Amino acid sequence: MAKIRKGKYSGKIGNTVFVNDPHGQVLRSRPSRRPRSTNAKLRALANRILVARTWRTLMEQQRAAWAVAARKEKMKPYPFWLKINCTLLAYGQPLVMDPPKREKIKPNPVGKLEMLNQGGAITLRLGVPEAPAKLTFVFGLPWCSPGISVPRSHGVLLGRLDDAVEGWSDITKLYQERFGVPPVGEKVFIWTRQLVNGRTDALKQTSAIVPGPEGQGT
Repeated sequence: MAKIRKGKYSGKIGNTVFVNDPHGQVLRSRPSRRPRSTNAKLRALANRILVARTWRTLMEQQRAAWAVAARKEKMKPYPFWLKINCTLLAYGQPLVMDPPKREKIKPNPVGKLEMLNQGGAITLRLGVPEAPAKLTFVFGLPWCSPGISVPRSHGVLLGRLDDAVEGWSDITKLYQERFGVPPVGEKVFIWTRQLVNGRTDALKQTSAIVPGPEGQGT
């Protein structure tokens, strides 16, 4: 550390910290810390390693097919292989050895989140006026203050959306197994995303506030 004889500045500028102590002002560097490895990051890394190793096992005809498909995407073969298969693994799907056919993903029809409170039993369900892609997934966050309009992230993967029954898909189990039962008056954010042949559409957001028991208001 080096002492600074002039000035009384205290605080930090970039990686430099200015501290006032009984002996004068001291200048030191901020300690560098490696980013914490989360479970999600570790899974993504393991998936990438598996996909990279599998590339080396492909037949030449298969690599040639990936090269043709990659040109249509304006990509190189190996990055395209990584993109498709890492996406599939992230959603619990098996690797594909041959490039999947590109299909246009239709607009996500999954609608609003509705929450019911029947005698204290909280139900979460999503409106599904028409069938989405066969592989449609649900994301969520722990409940939060009803005053929050912009959530801190796009949530974590909760699981696959079940087929709708009479226009509704129940996601109660998916949500509560991860976060528990949301309290009355709190807000729940949910997202859905379609996966078609290793390609995804944008996350679609919806939210609702947990109501009070039916017949008693919120």
